[in-house]
Amino acid sequence: MKTITFFVSFLFAIAVLQAQDYQISFTGSGQSTTIDSIQVENLTQGTTLSLNGDDVLHLVGTVGINILNADKNTVKVYPNPMVESAFVEFANSKTELVYLEIYNGMGVLITKQSKQVQQGRQRFEISGLKAGIYTVNVNAADWKYAAKLISLGKISGNTEIEHQGTAEGTTPENVLKSRNNLVQMQYNDGEMILFKGFAGNYARVLTLLPTQSQTVNFEFIPCSDEDGNNYAVVTIGAQTWMAENLMTTKYNNGNVIPIVTDGIEWNNLTTPAYCWYDNDEVTNKNTYGALYNWYTVNTNSLCPDNWHVPNDAEWTILYNYLGGISVAGVKMKNWGYWGSNESGFTGLPGGYRVYPSPPGEPEGSFWNLGFSGHWWASTAQSNANANNCTLVNNSQAADNYNLNKKSGISIRCLRD
Repeated sequence: MKTITFFVSFLFAIAVLQAQDYQISFTGSGQSTTIDSIQVENLTQGTTLSLNGDDVLHLVGTVGINILNADKNTVKVYPNPMVESAFVEFANSKTELVYLEIYNGMGVLITKQSKQVQQGRQRFEISGLKAGIYTVNVNAADWKYAAKLISLGKISGNTEIEHQGTAEGTTPENVLKSRNNLVQMQYNDGEMILFKGFAGNYARVLTLLPTQSQTVNFEFIPCSDEDGNNYAVVTIGAQTWMAENLMTTKYNNGNVIPIVTDGIEWNNLTTPAYCWYDNDEVTNKNTYGALYNWYTVNTNSLCPDNWHVPNDAEWTILYNYLGGISVAGVKMKNWGYWGSNESGFTGLPGGYRVYPSPPGEPEGSFWNLGFSGHWWASTAQSNANANNCTLVNNSQAADNYNLNKKSGISIRCLRD
């Protein structure tokens, strides 16, 4: 019974060690192969951090342990679990003094070994470990990595570490990275992470449910309007969307869209117009974008080049990919009480300029900031009305509403 209990305990320990301990590195492609910075958001916990473009994100169950997990491109430990012996392999980029240390599960040093080695791929053998869970530290002057090692052996002799030799011809990707480039973030298995990568004028959003160490690639593509505003983009299924609301004041190669602040004038328009919520550009522009009537949507070049205002069918493709209109909304809303944002769409409750005004309210009044978000479709339902996507904070649905064309709501552009 003790043997069975011991083996089950080790299987559980292996699962714990493999989980919540991933390294995520980043690459760029498309318009830039160099990443300036990365914003990371745990959408389950609501925690955030910022990385430099060449940093490696270390997702761990417990933050603050000064040990950096090894992966297949850095330190390799095998077989694991071991019975009689195990081998430790790693690559180093120069002649240097390296140290191997073995700690038991209580953090007590079992044995250590140092060796002056040449540049290349090193191989050490560990033997004599009795049954237990161990940490194998491998470090030099400017880097430090570690790997977990499980021993199922019944050996109770002296633990030994022996250098087996150096192989020449290491490649750059196999050389250990500096510990300064690894940034820890607390993570539990099953949590969704959102990454936002920046490179010059480009920004790319993607979401990930990490289950292993891996490389995340940001494909940077142009999305800039005639005012010079640059927009983050996100790919959801086969579609690529702007991940923030449009805020341009121009269309058709430089034509200026009239800004209308007066409510009576707004309600009488049947031509393009825009405004900011509460006519407050400073507070609302960068967060929520502009509010446009549908006559603006019906112009030819409102969106950035190679982008367009989606029609009703294209909105439906998005809803279906996210599980149907009844559940898509919560996946499209920005994180928090508002939604889960697991799609990366990052929809915000930017409200709208209502038409016709409700009884007792001034004409052209603003409604529902913080409660609902609305985005035009290019599809008209009648001479007076057009479709839009509506997200409301007390619903998981993405409602396909029909609004008067004189209403002022947000716009998201879709890549051609």
